[in-house]
Amino acid sequence: MACDITSGFQLGCRDNSGGISNIYILSGSVTSVTEASGEITDLSGDGVFYQFELTKNTGDFTETPNPSLENGTVFYTQTVNAAFHKLQTSIRNQVKVLAQNPDLKIVVETNNGNEDGVGKFFYVGRYRGATLSGGSGTTGTAFGDANQYALTFEGMEPQPAQMILNPAGLELTDALTGITVSF
Repeated sequence: MACDITSGFQLGCRDNSGGISNIYILSGSVTSVTEASGEITDLSGDGVFYQFELTKNTGDFTETPNPSLENGTVFYTQTVNAAFHKLQTSIRNQVKVLAQNPDLKIVVETNNGNEDGVGKFFYVGRYRGATLSGGSGTTGTAFGDANQYALTFEGMEPQPAQMILNPAGLELTDALTGITVSF
C-alpha cells in the first residue's frame, strides 16, 4: 500500500518563532518546479514576485487538512492573512487587482528562519492557485485603532504547501530561475 508511514519524529529544541514577515505574490508564471525530498529547490518561470512587507504581528499562514472518510478524499486549505497599514490609493489599487486574479501564486516568508533573520519560505497555490477570498478596509473608530486593509488569501490544494529550500540559505532569489523579486 502506498500510504505506509515511513518515519516518526522527535521533539526538537525550542527555537521556533510564529508569524510571517513577508508575502511575495507573482506577476508572471511558473513553468517548472524542481523538488527533492518534498522540498522545492527551484522555481523556474518568468515575471516578478512582488514583496509585500508586513508589520510585526499582522500576518499568518495556516494550512488545514480536509479529509473526508465518507468520500475518500483529502485536500488542504491554505490561508494567508495579511494587514497593510494606511488606507491609501496605492494599496487600494493593488487590492483591486489582487481581488480580480483567480490564480495567485504566493510565497510566504515566516519569522521562523535562520540566524541572519531570513525566514523559511512556503509556496502557496502551487497547483490550483490562491485567490483573495475576503478582507476589509477600515479606518477604525478610536484614534489609536488600526487604519488598514486586512486581507485573506485562500487556496485549496491537493498537496500540503512545500517549503522552498534556498541553497545558500539566504534569500528567496537563490531558489528562483527567470523570476525576479521586487517591491
